[in-house]
This record gives sequence, structure tokens and C-alpha cells, in this order.
Amino acid sequence: MIVAAPGSSSRLYGPLVELVGGLFPSLATAHPRALSHHSGPDSLVFCRGFDIPELVASKVVDIGITGYDVCVEWCIANGRRLHLRALPPTRTSFVTYCTLGDRDPLRIYTEYPAITRAWLANRAEERAMRIVRLHGSTEGVIRADTRGAGVLLVTSGETLHVNGLDVEVPLLATDVCVVTREQPPDDNQLIDLDAMPVLGMPSFCAVPQRQPVA
Repeated sequence: MIVAAPGSSSRLYGPLVELVGGLFPSLATAHPRALSHHSGPDSLVFCRGFDIPELVASKVVDIGITGYDVCVEWCIANGRRLHLRALPPTRTSFVTYCTLGDRDPLRIYTEYPAITRAWLANRAEERAMRIVRLHGSTEGVIRADTRGAGVLLVTSGETLHVNGLDVEVPLLATDVCVVTREQPPDDNQLIDLDAMPVLGMPSFCAVPQRQPVA
């Protein structure tokens, strides 16, 4: 069994350790840059959170632990379904549209282009909006572009306010979740998947009807 999860620099690392730390004792003693841990036939590998849905879908790993937002973005972008289950809330954040109140935006900067397109389509936005994909630290760019807005991950909102972004529209709430293919691994004894609530997709983020990831 191979489990993939974000590493120690991620806000999701704490919940991960609570879930599987006891199963991989080397987590407590290994070098901070060690990106894989092993216990009997099972392995835990650390990688970028945004890569985890793809690794699960590609059958490189059996179980992923990452953000719900990341999984929703992957499913919409690829038109495929993964099976998402909720862990206990740890640090709820919001994927949020933001801009300045006196603007008429033409460009949206975001780490979530698929979620952004789905949200715009659901609003029946008639005006063409250019979506520019960035990879974080976006607030300054939005402030500098007088026709700019953003769809960002927001936790406290402090960075938005410091940069003068005063319009906030939450699109979806996100926290840590477990992701598997539609048919979870038969030999899983690491994580009690059946005990976890199943998560659906946000109402505005319908995934095209294609074959689920088996």
C-alpha cells in the first residue's frame, strides 16, 4: 500500500501525522528532507499536494491525503471522478473570488483555473474573462493590475486585507481529505475508509459524465 501526502511545509502535514504517524515510526526520527517512509509492505511518500490526485488516478499510489480544493480542481480539469472522504476539520480555508470594489475586472489570476471557469459558467457571465494561471503569492499581482481579480485560497484573510483587496466571495470551503479511485484498494488496512464521510462536488462544479477512475 502506498500513501501520498504533502510534506512538512504544508498546512496539511499535522493532520497527516495524526492519521498515519503511528504507522510510520520513522516520521519522528528521519531527516526532514526524507520524502519516503516504510513500514512492512506499506509506504508513505511526500510530494506536492496538487500532484496527489494525478498520482492516485494514475495508480502510482493507492491513497492520497491532500486538500479538497486540489481534488475538485483536478476532477473538473480532467473530467474524471475520484472518491473523496472527509477527515475531521483541522484548518478550514475557502477558495475565494477577490478584487477591489471599484474595479471592472477583465482578468482573473488563480491557482484554480478549472474551478474558476466552472464558477463563471454557473454565473452565466456574459463578458469574456481571461483566466491567468499562477502558483501562489497572487495578491500583489491582483492589486497592481487595475483590471485584475483573483480566485485564491484564503484562510485568515489577512493577506487580502494588507493588499487592499476588499471584495471577497467564497466559492467553496476546503480542508484535508482522503482521495482514492472509485474502487479503493482491497488490501487497505492502514486507514478505515468506510468510517469517513463521503464528499461530493460543489454544486457549480459538475464533472462531465465520463468513466470514473476505477
